[in-house]
Amino acid sequence: MRIRVSAVFERDKEILCMKYFYGGKDVFALPGGGVDPDTPLKETLFEEWKDELGVKVEIGGIILIGEAPATKRHPQTLHIIFEALEIYGTPRIRTESTHSIGIEWVPVEKLRDYAIYPDVGKKLYDFLTATRKTSLEFIENCMERGFL
Repeated sequence: MRIRVSAVFERDKEILCMKYFYGGKDVFALPGGGVDPDTPLKETLFEEWKDELGVKVEIGGIILIGEAPATKRHPQTLHIIFEALEIYGTPRIRTESTHSIGIEWVPVEKLRDYAIYPDVGKKLYDFLTATRKTSLEFIENCMERGFL
C-alpha cells in the first residue's frame, strides 16, 4: 500500500492548492506527496512543501484519513491529511520539483464542487465550516518506551 501525506492551509476562507490540468479539466491537489520507506510522515510534508512550493510549514493534527482503492494506473493508497497551521514564505511553484502549473487559493465554499485530489472536497468543506473543529492528535512516536 502506498502512503501519501498532504496538508491543508486555510487563509481568508480559502485553501492553498496546487493546480494541474488533467483530462481536459483543472484539478487541484492538496500539497504533499508519497512517503518513502523509513521516512517520518511530517518530514515528508516538510520536504514536499519546501521542494514544491518553496515554503516552510508548521503541521498540526490529522484532519482526515482515507483509502483509495487500487486502479490499473495507481496502487492502493492511504491518504493522511494534516492541518497546516502556518506557512513561512510566499508559496510559488518550483517547476524543477513538480509538474503543477501553478498554485490556486480555492474558496472553501467551492470545495464541494471542485476536482480536488484526493477527492475529499466535501469532507474538507464540512471540517473547515464546522463551528468546532476537531482533529486527531498525531503521535510522532507511539513506541518511544518500546514494547511493554
